[in-house]
Amino acid sequence: MRKILLLLIVLFSTSLNAQIVKKILKYSTVFGSYTESSPLTQTSQYFVTQAGDLVDVTPEQSNDYMVTFGIRKIARMDYENKAEKFYDGTESLSSLNSNIGAIKGLEYLFQYSKGSQQNREFQSQRYFIRYIANYWVAKVELQQNGLINLDYKTADLRLRLPIGKKFSVSAGAAVRTHQPYGYSPIATYLEDLPWWDLAYEYGFQDNYYGIDSDNDGELDSNDWWWSNEEGERIADTDLDFRRNDYEDIVNDYNETELNAIGQLGTLSAVIGADYYHFRDKWWIHSWGNIFPKHKHIFGDEAYSYETFTGKDDWVDFNYGLIFGWNINKSIGIFTEYEKTKFWDKNLVFLKAGINFRL
Repeated sequence: MRKILLLLIVLFSTSLNAQIVKKILKYSTVFGSYTESSPLTQTSQYFVTQAGDLVDVTPEQSNDYMVTFGIRKIARMDYENKAEKFYDGTESLSSLNSNIGAIKGLEYLFQYSKGSQQNREFQSQRYFIRYIANYWVAKVELQQNGLINLDYKTADLRLRLPIGKKFSVSAGAAVRTHQPYGYSPIATYLEDLPWWDLAYEYGFQDNYYGIDSDNDGELDSNDWWWSNEEGERIADTDLDFRRNDYEDIVNDYNETELNAIGQLGTLSAVIGADYYHFRDKWWIHSWGNIFPKHKHIFGDEAYSYETFTGKDDWVDFNYGLIFGWNINKSIGIFTEYEKTKFWDKNLVFLKAGINFRL
C-alpha cells in the first residue's frame, strides 16, 4: 500500500511539475542567429623607422560577426511594431527598461551573444525575469555588455501603487552587484612607478640608442627600441611602443587587477514612476527610477563606490520616453530617448524621425 501511495505521489508531482513548466514556457520563443559583415574602412597608417624605412602599420581588420541565442517571453507593447517572422536577438524591447510591461504576470529573457567588432572580441549576456502583480513587482536581472564594459546583477523588489489606469509609482530596494567602478588600477600604479616598469613585468625590454641627426659625430638626441619576450624587435621608439603595444598591456593589467578584487554588492533604495497612454492617434510611454541612498553590503569595502565618492548618497538613475503622433493620415513623428547613470557609467540612447505616407 505504501509503495502504491508513493508511486501516486511521484506521478502527481511529475504531472504537476510538467503543467507548471508548460505554463511557464507557453508563448515563449527560442531563437538563434549569426551575422557577419565587413568592418569599417580604415585609413592606411604608416611608420617611418630611424633607418628611414617605411612600414605599413595599418591594423588588419577581420570581418565583424556576432552569434546570438536565447529564449524569450516578453509581451509586445501596443505601440511596438509587430515582430518579423523570426527573432534574431537584436530587437529593442522597451518594456524591459520600464517598470511595467504590457501584461501582468511572468516575463523573461535569457540571451547570450559572442562576437567581434573592429577586431575586438566581446561577449554579452542578459538574463531577465520579472513578475508584475497588482500591488508589487519583483525583478532579477544580469546584464553584461562587453562592448561598453558594463557588468552588473540586480534583484529588485518594490511595492507598487497604481493611480488610475495609466500612472503608477513604486518604491522598494534593489541589491546590485558590480565591478569596482570608479577605481583605475593603472592610474594607481603610475602614481608610484614609471610606465616602463609595467612593460618589464610583462616581459618586454627596451634598448637605448643615440641619434646623430646632422651627422657631425655628436649625438643630438636619444631613444629606445623595444623587444618582446622572444627577443623580437617590435618597436623602434618609445612612442611607437606606447602607441601600438602598451595599450594591450594596460588593458590586461586592469582586467587582472579588477578580477582579483572581485564583485562588490550594494543595497540601494529605489523609487520609480511610470506613465503609459496609447491611442492609434498618439501614444506616450515614460518611466523613471532614482537610487538616492546606498549601502555597501559585501566585497572589499576599500574598492566600493562609496569609498570612491566619499559619500553614500550619490544618485544613480535611469529614465526614458517613447512618444509617437500620427499628425494626420500622411504625416507621423516619433521619438525614443533613454538615459542611464549607474556608478561612473553613463549611457544615452536617442532615436527620432518623421514619416510621410504617400
